[in-house]
Amino acid sequence: MSDLGFRAYGKLLSVPARTMMVLAGLLARTPIAVLGFGFLYFAHASTGSYTLGGLTSGLAIASMGLIGPLAGRIADRRGQRQLLLASAITHPLAIAGAIACGYLGSMVGLVIASVFCGVTVAPVGAFMRARWSTIVEDGFLLRTAFAIEAVADEIVWVFGPAVAAFLAAGLLPAGGLILSGIIGPLGALFLRMMPDAKPVAATEHAHRPGRLLRSAPFLILLVASFATGIGFGINDLSIVSLATANGVPELAGTVLTAYSIGSASGGFVFGALSTRLRSRQMLVGTALALAITWVALAFAPGIWWFYPLGFFAGATIAPLMIAINHIAHDIVPPAIITEALAWLNTLVICGMSLGSFAGGLINDAAGPHAAFTVVAFTAVVPIVLVLVGFRAFGKLGPSAPDDADPELRSQERPEAVRTESLRPGDGPNVP
Repeated sequence: MSDLGFRAYGKLLSVPARTMMVLAGLLARTPIAVLGFGFLYFAHASTGSYTLGGLTSGLAIASMGLIGPLAGRIADRRGQRQLLLASAITHPLAIAGAIACGYLGSMVGLVIASVFCGVTVAPVGAFMRARWSTIVEDGFLLRTAFAIEAVADEIVWVFGPAVAAFLAAGLLPAGGLILSGIIGPLGALFLRMMPDAKPVAATEHAHRPGRLLRSAPFLILLVASFATGIGFGINDLSIVSLATANGVPELAGTVLTAYSIGSASGGFVFGALSTRLRSRQMLVGTALALAITWVALAFAPGIWWFYPLGFFAGATIAPLMIAINHIAHDIVPPAIITEALAWLNTLVICGMSLGSFAGGLINDAAGPHAAFTVVAFTAVVPIVLVLVGFRAFGKLGPSAPDDADPELRSQERPEAVRTESLRPGDGPNVP
């Protein structure tokens, strides 16, 4: 196809059902951004303990990430609708249980409830990208579709915590949790009304546990995602530490917002650049851009420099994630694509959790400047991995050939399914 530029977004969203699908996915993502903060605020307000707040917040986020691959595997086999319905029913119940435990003063119950709240959140990001991969045939437009999802992620991360903070501080301590328990399930039900990506018939060999984890190209993507997540986690905590050390703790939130705005902007622009680069060249370029901009953070002379540097560093986040997801689509058979995308998301989340913990240790021991040096090292890992394993990705183009990764595509690949009711002229198809 010819270069569409920013018109690619209009081409993708010209079908009303697709626009509604994006809106549903945006609402269903709400728990991802507000659940951790909601537990941090509510647990501290209920017990006066930041330790319990951090523990419940971390457990909710970790369990949300760890359940993703299993949910993805089930969705690949049976479709997404059952999981979305289960999430819409169980997540509000888990939230209600957590709030009850908090008001009753049961710290053990609150810890257990935080895990249930996390595991009842569907991996919406993976679900949405899997749906796009069955709708869009053109490789360049698929890159734009993944950019839409990256921007949606950033919108939730920019506005979700702010709204949750307003509710928790201005109305009641459980405001953030209540927001997660209402908006998330409503979004899941709305998304369930959209036509589902039909499960692809596959051999039992394709669904064998650990199959994805034995693919060298996919392992490179996983480790790169994990290292990137660690860097994000250390960076976020170090921004708070640096702002506090400079006597301006109130600036931490605005600096992190600059990162998010940069990421959303970078993803939006990158999605419109339908260049003729092969997928692996796109991966090298985005990984190199992330390494350069994030290494530069270690040389920032003061907190104010993190506004422009953070914006440009953030602008490389979404493009790298788009490139990683795009290559995963190229090398992974349709029968296990949702599970593959969920694994990538899980490794980012786990990396962020580990990075937050490591960042606390580093900042306590050596201060924020040392922590940003560590961030610089983690930012170099993806480009090193990609260059070392460059040949492992084969000759990937915008739409990879069936033999892109023989290890994953050894079985006969079924004809790609398409979500017929998301083609022009069709609307939601309620089962």
